[in-house]
Amino acid sequence: MRKNIIMGTLILTVATTSVRFVGMFFRIYLAKTMGAEGMGLYQLVLSFYFLMVTLATSGIRVAISKLISEEIALRNYANAKKVLYQAVGLSLFTGLTAGFILYFFADYIGANILNEKRTVLALMYLAPSLPILAVSNCFKGYFYALGKVTQPSIIQITEQFVRIFLIFFIMDYYLSRGLEYGCAAIALGMTAEEIFALFLVWFLYIFDKKPWKNTNKKAGNMIFNILSVSLPISGTSYLNSILRTVENTMIPAGLLIYGLSSERAISLYGMVKGMVLPLLFFPSSILTSLSAILIPSVAGDNAVSNEKSVSKTLSQVLHFTAISGILVVAVFIAFPSEIAMAVYGDTEVSAMIKIISYVCPFMYMNMVISSMLNALGEQFSSFIVNIVESILKISIIYFFVPIYGFNAYLFALFLTTILNTIMYLVRLLQVSCIVFDISNWIFKPITAAAIAVVLSKYSFLLFSHNSNILALFSSVTILGLLYLMGLIAFKSIRLDSIHDIKSYFR
Repeated sequence: MRKNIIMGTLILTVATTSVRFVGMFFRIYLAKTMGAEGMGLYQLVLSFYFLMVTLATSGIRVAISKLISEEIALRNYANAKKVLYQAVGLSLFTGLTAGFILYFFADYIGANILNEKRTVLALMYLAPSLPILAVSNCFKGYFYALGKVTQPSIIQITEQFVRIFLIFFIMDYYLSRGLEYGCAAIALGMTAEEIFALFLVWFLYIFDKKPWKNTNKKAGNMIFNILSVSLPISGTSYLNSILRTVENTMIPAGLLIYGLSSERAISLYGMVKGMVLPLLFFPSSILTSLSAILIPSVAGDNAVSNEKSVSKTLSQVLHFTAISGILVVAVFIAFPSEIAMAVYGDTEVSAMIKIISYVCPFMYMNMVISSMLNALGEQFSSFIVNIVESILKISIIYFFVPIYGFNAYLFALFLTTILNTIMYLVRLLQVSCIVFDISNWIFKPITAAAIAVVLSKYSFLLFSHNSNILALFSSVTILGLLYLMGLIAFKSIRLDSIHDIKSYFR
């Protein structure tokens, strides 16, 4: 199983990193073309759109990945086939419902929920994408369940280029009519992307070698199995998305009460949500890949009670997540101004990068531990944790942002993210056999990162007579190498683990 995880993660990481790399350049283009205010409007549109995506998908892809992998592990191929087909029917219904709501209530949503009428046109353009996205999501879940990550990787890369090409082509015409139409151009590109993705995933599915081919065994009704997995996840996602939407609309509103102008409030919101946080999440491509593969892999072993394999896999992934998050913090702490200028050409972004980067390890751990709990059937635990986090964050934003401004939002972000991680981790330790190695996973990596930061800062001074981009790239590379050497020297990671990875590839 670990070999499949490593190979699958490698393929998905290459795809995800490629997509994020291209997407990062595209986001830079949008930031420079539409400005911070335009990015703020775009993020407001996305905040409600993702709520509708949650309604459309309803946790079904996780259910497909989990149930198909379990049924195949138990050799119940007829049931695995039934899971996919019934999930497609369910997704078509939820997708059409979400699309109907978004299109026919776009005026009300823009004016009364998002408090920005300039978001209405973009919301209407996004509505047709929802049933399409819901159906293609099922087939992607099928490929993940079988460990076939090449197909989703191909789709991920090609659909990105379709969206970017179309937006590049129409942006000048639309943006000349105002920021409202600039957001609408992005929405058109996103809808075109989903249409293309559905055709491509269907084509790949038709020609795929299916595990249930020529099976004559009668299948049971799997709809209740699907709902038993998807509904708790859906409940978590629905409530989480609703609370996130409330949170996102309250931030600009609170800043207005604090005394900022409407343009400044939207700009600050767009700067953090549309520029800083995507940049901080950019290095997490490999963790996103791990999260996608982890559910079917762990669920399959869990279904046959292979506790030893489950425990070893979860421990290795947690260890890797911790040292990766600490490395990201080190990079952004060492070179915040240089990174901000190289990416956005904006000095104001650098201060926020340096502050928010400290919470990166907790964000990364949230992403991975959430997938672990879902794989172990702990969807309800995730539901409770997310409710507590969101209610606390909204309360802080509601009561303190109008008084203390944007600093109150940053405080809410830090407090709730750390609390969320602790609650997730406590639950994971309760339901699994893993032992959290705080010395090798936290203390030693922090020490190695601190040494690497100091030495790499000196290296930047040596390279600074060259171009800033070259000096930054060289110094970040040196920081990463020094960090790796420190991890090995402190025995946070062992050389025999590296040899194990090499043996998997052989």
